[in-house]
Amino acid sequence: MQVVGSRSEANIQALVREGGGEYRYFKKIHQGQPLYVLTYGSFSSRDAAQAAVKTLPAKLQAGKPWPRTLGSIQQEMSR
Repeated sequence: MQVVGSRSEANIQALVREGGGEYRYFKKIHQGQPLYVLTYGSFSSRDAAQAAVKTLPAKLQAGKPWPRTLGSIQQEMSR
């Protein structure tokens, strides 16, 4: 699932360090500038991903995480 995006790679790296191994991030270009996108977990279904949102820390839930397919993330990374 996609958790949050930030223009600051350092901020995203800090969230990865705090959260542990289930967190990853990737860089994309948005409106001509780098955007670092934090993702969490790998789920067997959309419902499982939506249920996992409730297990995230409140500060991450506030960003309104949403399920994404691996294909959609790979597509963004290749742009």
